[in-house]
Amino acid sequence: MTDKPIVDRDFAEKFLQAIDDPMSYHVYFLFHDWWEKAPASAIDAYLSELATLDGARECIDEGYISEPLSLERLGECAPGTLGHGYAEFIVSNKLEANLGKNYRTFNEELHASGRLNRLPADMSYMMVRGFQIHDFLHVLTGYSSAPLGELSLAAFYLAQLRFPYHAMRLAVTLGHTAYIKPELTVPVMDAVVDGWAFGRAARNLNFTRWEDEIDTPLAQLQDRFALRQVRNAA
Repeated sequence: MTDKPIVDRDFAEKFLQAIDDPMSYHVYFLFHDWWEKAPASAIDAYLSELATLDGARECIDEGYISEPLSLERLGECAPGTLGHGYAEFIVSNKLEANLGKNYRTFNEELHASGRLNRLPADMSYMMVRGFQIHDFLHVLTGYSSAPLGELSLAAFYLAQLRFPYHAMRLAVTLGHTAYIKPELTVPVMDAVVDGWAFGRAARNLNFTRWEDEIDTPLAQLQDRFALRQVRNAA
């Protein structure tokens, strides 16, 4: 038994707030809340996990953040390509604002806010780049933007990246299921298990410049990254 709590109790209250209503207190806010008093050993462990992944060091050292894509450029992509599927996903989910977001500015604003001062630079970059490629991963994996599709994709991410944001996403959903809505147990666990197994079986998707692949046939990319297995995509 430790003499004092390891998890900060002020943060724990916010975690419970997210469990109460995940849609009103999003994991994005919870992720920011955690860093101020997160155990140094946990931060170091996440950083060590990242360092073990093939391709991570090269990706981080390059520090690539793409310029915003346009629907006009995506409209030039032939049917069946990644870019065509990406454009359909963006438009059908009304995510045009995401498409035009300047992630370089977003990264600068995060650092200027001071809220992530304890977030190691390697993880800070991967967080911003992760937001930028998130919708590409929806297209590549086939997971929808519906709640269970997002949950499957979070499990897929966690299997490939072991990033705290995705771990928190699963923790909040499982807490909400366990303590508030046990009737969600089967669909939630099916979504989590599917995403986790799929992520473990596929090649890592987090270190590729997907913006350079928009004219590549989607099926070709799915074959290259072992994404064609049969499963119950949410």
